[in-house]
Amino acid sequence: MSPDFFLVKRKERFEGFVFFIEIALNAGDFATIRRSVAEPSEIWMVRHADGGKDFSDVADDAWGHRALGFDAARELLDAWLDLRILKPYDYRKAITYFLRSQDDWGDELQLRKFMQGKDSTWKPFVAHLFGFSNNIFVRKYELDDQIDAGNQKLRDQQAEVQFYLPALMAEISALRQEIEGIGDQLDAFQFDSEERRLMEELVNVVEAEIAAINAELYDVRYDIRQISVALEQQDKFDLKEITQVFEETKLHFPDALRRKYEELIAFNKKVTHERDVALRSRRKELETRAEKLEARRVKLDADRQRSLSTLRNTDTFAKFKDLQKLLVDRRAQLVYRDEQRKKLELVAETARQVRELERERGRVVDELKVLLARHTPIVESFRAIFNRYCQQVLDHNGLFYFRLNINHNLVYEIGLEEKGQLGKTSSQSDGTSYKKLICALFDLALLKVYENAPFFHFVYHDGVLEALDNRKKEALLKIVREQIAQGKTQYIMTLIDADMPRNAAGKRRPFPEDEIVLRLHDEGDDGRLFKMPEF
Repeated sequence: MSPDFFLVKRKERFEGFVFFIEIALNAGDFATIRRSVAEPSEIWMVRHADGGKDFSDVADDAWGHRALGFDAARELLDAWLDLRILKPYDYRKAITYFLRSQDDWGDELQLRKFMQGKDSTWKPFVAHLFGFSNNIFVRKYELDDQIDAGNQKLRDQQAEVQFYLPALMAEISALRQEIEGIGDQLDAFQFDSEERRLMEELVNVVEAEIAAINAELYDVRYDIRQISVALEQQDKFDLKEITQVFEETKLHFPDALRRKYEELIAFNKKVTHERDVALRSRRKELETRAEKLEARRVKLDADRQRSLSTLRNTDTFAKFKDLQKLLVDRRAQLVYRDEQRKKLELVAETARQVRELERERGRVVDELKVLLARHTPIVESFRAIFNRYCQQVLDHNGLFYFRLNINHNLVYEIGLEEKGQLGKTSSQSDGTSYKKLICALFDLALLKVYENAPFFHFVYHDGVLEALDNRKKEALLKIVREQIAQGKTQYIMTLIDADMPRNAAGKRRPFPEDEIVLRLHDEGDDGRLFKMPEF
């Protein structure tokens, strides 16, 4: 339990409390569960044929399962409930739909407990709940994650390579040929051809690349300087100065015009912030590029000095040693480039894997489109019941359907149809009171669809009548009473006296006594839930 839960925060006051709940099972018998505040991690369970039994004072051996841990208790209760409709999910996945607290009226399907998680943790379950195979939706999210991971891996691998494969293979071939030539020269102790090669390389390769790097460095540094200047410029538009001008000229400064200025300033700040972010990112890229160019130029300068030293040295043995060093350097370059080749091959393999995953995702998306185009019997049944409930309570047709969004993920449309606009959702659906009613009707319609199946057969609505129009309260209660009259749904609601339905004269319409389970009041400890002073 959360440290903020009242039983934990006020444990000293509830230390002696033991809670019991009896559950009617789909098999026709009952289960009673016991849990104490003193030992919250120990759960006691018993299954029995008749309901209404009191297990508060029975001996320990009367319990079929004693002091179970959380996982074992959940697994056992899931087996007893036998909610085959939910499989492969357990009862805890859907139970919150039928225990709506004050924080669960904002969305029909995305409950509070799903808000912090990924869509993949609950949308496949929603699809399963309405008769679609959840496997294909799960696979779509798996492919999305795998493709994202593959692209990240690809970016990481690409950051480790500095060449394109065709150019790299050409350099490797040239290096091998050069190494072979240097080896032959060393074996023959002849240097004329190597000196000519060094001269050609110095003029045609090294000097040319240094010149190109210097030119690019000039452009990069110029761009960095221009970006820095742009970032130093600040927005000088000041609303106070505008206001002062109006005051000095004794002109009225309308509130509407002031708001326009404020919106302009806000928009300008947003654009300036986005520009600055982009400019800083670009400057960082340019600074990184400048560092790489500087490092490359330092390397080329060293190569140039080494080549010039070799050409200027007339000592044969010194030339022999220089060529040996050059051979070692070229072999090191060959090893480095060969490692780069292997990394490039890994890049190519990762890219191939990502392409294959993307092709599979394309096939899955095509299957999803076909799947959603065929309405399941559950969707059709739910849609008809939900529409009828919306007509009775809200005097509008109810809309409900699934579709794929721009990312080809499952989304649902639920609300009220705008009168005279077939298939168009009315903005009334977004109002707080209407949204609460739509959520309540959604729950009732779903229970109605599954009323003869091994599924949940109860719903709890906390404060559902709060701030509703009196006619809508009466209409909702009429539907509730009609549905529970068949004996297949247990409906539980809470409300305060101010939210009681009233007649045309404004007098309360009391609930029949057989519909009231508990009355609470603040006129003494006896009127409180736990029969104790406030805490």
